[in-house]
Amino acid sequence: MADSLDAKLALARDTRTPGKTLAKLAGHKSWAIRADVASNPRTPSKALVRLADDKRWEVRTEVALNHNVSGKVLEGLAEDDHISVRTAVALNPKTPASALRRLAKDKSAIVRLRVAENRNVPSGVLRRLGSDDDRDVRRAAGENHRAPKKVK
Repeated sequence: MADSLDAKLALARDTRTPGKTLAKLAGHKSWAIRADVASNPRTPSKALVRLADDKRWEVRTEVALNHNVSGKVLEGLAEDDHISVRTAVALNPKTPASALRRLAKDKSAIVRLRVAENRNVPSGVLRRLGSDDDRDVRRAAGENHRAPKKVK
């Protein structure tokens, strides 16, 4: 049984695994396998959409970090209840500006910090984060290459 699980984990992690196989593994009962499928760059978009609704935050976090996930999925994950998922969305350079604007107002300073570090965050968001209550968020906003001169 362990061999089978190990073999499936290896398949889920392997970037040469065909998308059809990854799509099938996306429905596996083991959350660890589903998380590895979610992180695989070859996972088909339909499987990522399904995994974005997974009950486990670890799986949703991996979806949010996947650079092939759609902006629409990232928009939805930006509203996730779990801080790790929102933080992962804030880190993804493909996250739409509208989601970054929303996350820049997050109650968690770590989420706002990751927004300030995102290389594609709009300059207006950086301007707002440049006056954040958290010192680390302000620093990151000023250090971002897209920061307006007023923030630096």
